[in-house]
Amino acid sequence: MSRFSTGKKIYQMAKQLKMQRGGFTAAYVLDAVRCSYRHKASPENYLVLRFYELSDEERAGYLTSGRSAMADRELNRRMTGENDRIMSQKHLFYQRFSGLIQRESIYVPEVTYEEFSAFFDRHETVVLKPDIGIMGRGIEKLRTAEVKDRKALFEICQAKRLLAEQLICQHEALEAISSCVNSVRINGARDRKGMVRLVGACLKCGRQGAAADNFHSGGIAYPLDLETGVVTGSGRNNTEIRDYERHPGSGVYMPGFQLPCWEAVRTCAVQAMEQMPELGYVGWDIAVTPEGAELIEGNCHWPGGNIIQLDKIGKYPLIKECLK
Repeated sequence: MSRFSTGKKIYQMAKQLKMQRGGFTAAYVLDAVRCSYRHKASPENYLVLRFYELSDEERAGYLTSGRSAMADRELNRRMTGENDRIMSQKHLFYQRFSGLIQRESIYVPEVTYEEFSAFFDRHETVVLKPDIGIMGRGIEKLRTAEVKDRKALFEICQAKRLLAEQLICQHEALEAISSCVNSVRINGARDRKGMVRLVGACLKCGRQGAAADNFHSGGIAYPLDLETGVVTGSGRNNTEIRDYERHPGSGVYMPGFQLPCWEAVRTCAVQAMEQMPELGYVGWDIAVTPEGAELIEGNCHWPGGNIIQLDKIGKYPLIKECLK
């Protein structure tokens, strides 16, 4: 990102803070610029992690965007071009990590119309996703009985290189929060000895009626205790400075919520790291089903630092230990 683009984002963020919190735009701008140079913090780091409330000593412990990029370069240095393709293209990812994925899926450019139609016959609801995509963009949930022209949809999916997959049946405790699949983000890192360490976790919840729980698509993230899987505080989104103790759609009170099958979620993250030894630092998205845990995707070169630090505990010291 250029200095001009960064400066523009800082100014917009500062105006947003003034509107929501009061104070002076110039003061936020100067402080955010200082954080950018000293702590490699992005404008979103400054807003979501609430750097405006923290001392410099506290800020030094946070895994900011710049520090996360450095960790990616160092810890993922062994990744090959083939590894990158697998992690960035969903249909290749599903093939490589098939042992941790139960849902049926088809990559539409590689199937016939008859296979596509038969897939729709087998499922009441399907999810369409771009094969290469980030931040939950382009995801659509369809009831198959409501599709009037399957042939036309098939041609659209082929042209857009979409993946069609069976809707994940999430655990009833999470279904009560939001009908969108509410997934766990759990970041794993590999130290210099090759040992896998879990760095931090959160529960991502979609807003009412949303097709995805992504933090950058209106979702709300709640901090999780890494050992117990209990929600430890209120949630946040990436546009407001308010706290969400209750989910805004369902009204479920979240602090103290015990995520089901927590050990299965932790095991899934570790097993995913072990299936590709070249991986050094990844943010895994994992669904919780009535049977346990199911892998959704792995965020390799942008594992997301903000949402795993909503517990107000900076994760940079853990990453530095892996870099030793």
